[in-house]
Amino acid sequence: MKRYLQPGILPSLILIGIATGCNLPFFPASNTATPTATITETPAPVSSPTASGPTATPTPKLAPICAPDQSSSLPPSTCRAPIAEETSLFCTKKSPYNLLLVNAGATYEVLTRGFRCSNEGMKDDRQIVTCTGPMALPFEVRVCDPACAVPTVQAETTLCPQGHAFDYLLGCCTPNLPTLQPNCEVLKLKTKSCSVNCAEFTKQKTCNNNSFACEWDGKVCRLRR
Repeated sequence: MKRYLQPGILPSLILIGIATGCNLPFFPASNTATPTATITETPAPVSSPTASGPTATPTPKLAPICAPDQSSSLPPSTCRAPIAEETSLFCTKKSPYNLLLVNAGATYEVLTRGFRCSNEGMKDDRQIVTCTGPMALPFEVRVCDPACAVPTVQAETTLCPQGHAFDYLLGCCTPNLPTLQPNCEVLKLKTKSCSVNCAEFTKQKTCNNNSFACEWDGKVCRLRR
């Protein structure tokens, strides 16, 4: 005999199944992969080999030594000797003057403080130069003439051993002290004492104030010699 479900029972079973399925626990999907830490390896520094001993200093290259019989070149033929000379001493308004004759085109320079020189024209193709300063005192003037210059030797090195000096005219080292260039000379001069009555200065202070012409000898003021 066949059994049939009553109408209304089937819908009830369907609703019960749906309600049961909705109450089931929910488990979310999880990432099972485990993160891995990245390790960066730093290469160890490579040390460069160092020298175990001190570094040798190279020996400096020295200029050659001049031969014993070797001498500097002669001045050019265009040079007029002497370059400068003193011709006279005189006084003007109780001021001393030294008169010099200097080659045309030459230059001059006073080396002593308190003195001065000036160009006064030409005479016999030479410059007239007068110098003045305190009375009865020495002074120096350097005069150079470009026409008397001697060409220097071009050298690879001018370094000389101890006790030697490089000679630019010869291009070698010489034991002699370096001399003044042949196109220059130094005049050693002295001014004269002009007419001054030093005896009128009875005190040392007033005598010393006129020390350019007078000097105190311990008792009286007298004309400087």
